[in-house]
Amino acid sequence: MPTPSGAGAATYIAAVFTTSVDGVPVFYAEGPPPLSAGLVFGVGRRDESFVHGGLTHLVEHLAMRAVGRTPIETNASVDLTATEFTASGSPDRVAAFLRAVCEALADLPTGDLAVEADVLRAEGGTVAPPAVGLLLGELYGTRGAGLAASREPAVRGLSAEQVRSWSRRSFTRANAALWLTGPVPEGLRLPLPDGPAPQRPSQPRLSPVTPSWGQIPVEDRVTLGAEVEQHPALNGALGILRTRLEEELRHRRGVAYSVEADKIGVDERTRVVVVTTDVRPGQEVLAAQTIWREVHRLADQGPTAAEVEQERAEVEAYLDDPRSDLEEARARAQATVTGVGVLSAEEMRANAAALGVDGVREVAGRLRSAALLLVPQSADLAVPDLGRLPEWSPGTVTGRTFVRKRLRGVPKDARLVVGEEGACLVLGEDRRITVRWAEATALVRQAPGEWLLVGHDGFTLPLSEDDWRDGADAVRLVRAAVPPELQVVDDDAVDDGLLLFRTPAHKVREAVAHHRYGARLVGNGEWTAVLPDTDRAPEDVADDLATVLGRKTTGLVLRRSHVDVGYVLLRGAKVVGRHDWGGTVGDPALLARATERPEAHTAYLLQVTGTPDEVVGHAVTALGLPPEVPALLRGEEPAGAERVEGQGIAGAFRASVRGDFAPPAGTGGPMDEWARLGRTRPGWYRAVNVLGALLCAAGIWFLVTVPDLFDGGVWEVVVWVLCVSGLLNCLWESRPPTRSRAEDREKSPTG
Repeated sequence: MPTPSGAGAATYIAAVFTTSVDGVPVFYAEGPPPLSAGLVFGVGRRDESFVHGGLTHLVEHLAMRAVGRTPIETNASVDLTATEFTASGSPDRVAAFLRAVCEALADLPTGDLAVEADVLRAEGGTVAPPAVGLLLGELYGTRGAGLAASREPAVRGLSAEQVRSWSRRSFTRANAALWLTGPVPEGLRLPLPDGPAPQRPSQPRLSPVTPSWGQIPVEDRVTLGAEVEQHPALNGALGILRTRLEEELRHRRGVAYSVEADKIGVDERTRVVVVTTDVRPGQEVLAAQTIWREVHRLADQGPTAAEVEQERAEVEAYLDDPRSDLEEARARAQATVTGVGVLSAEEMRANAAALGVDGVREVAGRLRSAALLLVPQSADLAVPDLGRLPEWSPGTVTGRTFVRKRLRGVPKDARLVVGEEGACLVLGEDRRITVRWAEATALVRQAPGEWLLVGHDGFTLPLSEDDWRDGADAVRLVRAAVPPELQVVDDDAVDDGLLLFRTPAHKVREAVAHHRYGARLVGNGEWTAVLPDTDRAPEDVADDLATVLGRKTTGLVLRRSHVDVGYVLLRGAKVVGRHDWGGTVGDPALLARATERPEAHTAYLLQVTGTPDEVVGHAVTALGLPPEVPALLRGEEPAGAERVEGQGIAGAFRASVRGDFAPPAGTGGPMDEWARLGRTRPGWYRAVNVLGALLCAAGIWFLVTVPDLFDGGVWEVVVWVLCVSGLLNCLWESRPPTRSRAEDREKSPTG
């Protein structure tokens, strides 16, 4: 057999050949055409972190996007331990596909990252079936193999540099292997980047007390699993157990259709054995009891001679099938890069030949002692020798206690504790969820004011500002304790958007000051963009500010994605219209009235097409928005934004008396101009007030010296009040001026 160009000398091991191409190990076996191939990389979901879930999947999607459509059958996938690019077709086209994949991985194009992130969200795939994933979560929490139980929460938040860095780290020559169903194609090249194989830390474990049972949110399925060491009789014992359960649950009782058994590699020697079955609704407890009984029987009595012989015959039949050579080639390629050992055909034959009653009984005993039996949430088991998996955290923390708000749906006696060690949600005497800062995996923003604190053990603590008195303080304490790199925004969270008011900045400044949270303002005299120091939705912020701005103030919430732009038109805090340039059609007449623009201009604006940047540019021009709007929508930090601190109602009132919210000189109405004179007090203004004080004093003198001027009654009281208040006010306004923060702002270059 010829050695391919760029390949090393081939050696024969069983029915699988081994060689290398460009430093990548290759495993191939003779199979019928067309040629099938799989380029495997030793990186999967277990190698990611909770907050960076989806990095591997994004690399795979972007590489396949760069390769484009091919005339042969191609595919790619990511599982718990590996990523694989496969192709089937003529040797030259398979070689061309593999080379194109390697070239894409060597210089990963990320221009379409946002599109592929949304594709992943639409795909919604997982690296394991739900019940199996949750089993791994019970064993390993939210790290390593336990991530099979977790969704990828923030794919949209992954940056191009993060994805490219992950590709450079994980998709290297040293972390790759190739399998083929025939000889290596002539001229095959695998131009992967150089780099060391990633160092994989040992798998963290939760080590739950076993055997135990628990409930999971997967209906009509019962699953048994256990972490066990590799053993010569493991495959045989698992096969015999599956056959017994299929006979009992399907053929005898008719409560199930398919019983499945599998082994999940954790490291070189450790496997998670899984036996799972679908089950007819209402028969979950019966199925669980049957599974547990059969495990006991196999551990106590062992298999029958007929069962052992049947298992040996099935293994021999599988190995005698030429297709097993092809599967071995693939398995050896995966084992090379994942670190999870695989049995060769010779080892499988030897284990089958040596299979006996004692070995099967030993494996079944290990399985029984390490077992976790998972049932749907509607099922309740009562098995004497099975404990209950913990439903609540064992410990608590001390710190500041937050009590619930009434009428929020939170249990009456519930409380939230946030301290130096962690946070704890207490729902009852023995019902608590605790996440310690040292064991925090993520803090996920799920909606405005709502967060989810995730611990290594899989417990999740929900946080909502609206559930607790001073709830915003509780969230701030938690956010300060969790490292910023662990804080992400859920892909399904409400989009923030950019809030603008068609009103000058000084009025928005006053409205912001009346609240406890501050904001940065960017304006152009007509419109003011508000960037609040809160994660509340823009519509909610508009509702807060409208109490001061007025319920007839025009507001606009702009939102953009990688493909579309849209707006929500507000009158005060009420939504009166909306438009999406990629969908919902707005009312140009309504937009024209709200923004005082010609209707012909707004009608043209709502019909424009182009990229999001082009559409936003048209909106800025047509509506007179601040020129910083495009950058703000891209998430860029505004330059020269005005900072406004939230002061609350009392603080805002004092600031208003000081004139902190006065408009700039030359703007505003007569009342604004008079208020400005009250702060600056020029000489003529003070002289007028001295004259006014003299006139008021004269009026008081007449009231005193001419007692019957008004013959008593209401008019005399009114005149007394006017004269006294006028005298005091004129004396106050005749003082020399003093500098104020407002004056400092007026005199500063940035105004």
